[in-house]
Amino acid sequence: MSILLSYILFVGIFFGLTLSLYFGLQAIKII
Repeated sequence: MSILLSYILFVGIFFGLTLSLYFGLQAIKII
């Protein structure tokens, strides 16, 4: 259970960072 929770947390953080980086680059391109 703990391993699954940590895995979900890691994937969530990685996905969040990727999305924020992608949208950040899109905003820079628009500006």
